[in-house]
Amino acid sequence: MTRKNFFFKINNITLGSVLVLILVGSIVRSMGAGMGCPDWPKCFGSYIPPISSAQLPNNYREVFKLERLKKNERLASVLTSLGYGNLGTDILRDPAVQTAHEFDVTKAWIEYVNRLVGVVIGLLVFLNMIWAFSFKENRWIPTMGVLVFVLTGFQGWVGSLVVSTNLLKGFITFHMLMALVIVALLIWMQVRAKRLEVFRSKSLFLLVSASFLFFLPQIILGTEVRHLVDGLLVGEPDRALWLEQLTRVFIVHRSYSWIVSICSVAIFILVRKWGIERLKRSSGLLLVTVIATAVVGFVLAEFDFPFWAQPLHLLFATGIFSILFYLILRLRIA
Repeated sequence: MTRKNFFFKINNITLGSVLVLILVGSIVRSMGAGMGCPDWPKCFGSYIPPISSAQLPNNYREVFKLERLKKNERLASVLTSLGYGNLGTDILRDPAVQTAHEFDVTKAWIEYVNRLVGVVIGLLVFLNMIWAFSFKENRWIPTMGVLVFVLTGFQGWVGSLVVSTNLLKGFITFHMLMALVIVALLIWMQVRAKRLEVFRSKSLFLLVSASFLFFLPQIILGTEVRHLVDGLLVGEPDRALWLEQLTRVFIVHRSYSWIVSICSVAIFILVRKWGIERLKRSSGLLLVTVIATAVVGFVLAEFDFPFWAQPLHLLFATGIFSILFYLILRLRIA
């Protein structure tokens, strides 16, 4: 196997693993285990989580809360020096940051597995970067490999802030968007490395690009809804009451999805009308993924937010993002 062929395998595995991590992270949140480990990178002060609260000091809740507060004070200081003093103040004053978390062995190990998957992906991203240098004739591929590696490390640091700020809304949204940037770069590397054919169609390019731009706010709205659901997960155990307690954000998110659905149907029809054979599979997969996302969204709203549906909804949404970005790379304005 040549180095370039090995790169394609590593790149595909890395991309698939990042999607798995997004799914696993969503499962962690849907089970309310996002703060299963109140510190990072350790879990209750150990690299392997304890199996009983007896292994922890009696005042462990205050100990880890104080450690988290000290970390947030350093973060607030950095934000202030960068001109974001108000954000730093908001972080320090947020009541959720003051929460002292009780040890739950199940939640701790769920979050620990999530972190182990992240470590494996870090290794794959490193291998992806090393083998990207097989394409010396195209400097963009090694450059993107290095960028993915750097962003993955940065993403790990952002993950630590998500923990230290007790799943603060803004950091969760940023964490999700960073994951999508990494997915996009891995797809870009694959397309450039394979030198896939580019189709010139102004109308289709503009339609796909508009669909992509429409979908980005939909993702942000989805993270806002998810943050509201996280709050209900803690404060309202009866899932049947969740829907009526969600704010206007949920209604906008649900209504906005019609735009993306109509665009995906239009893309599907135009690709077949104009006979672009190489894009028929991608446009068909886009339509199927949009329908699957809508169906799961319907299940969430009508069947009291079953925990298994939330990760699937996010995974399908990530699929829509990935396919639209792939189609943009395969199209150009004539």
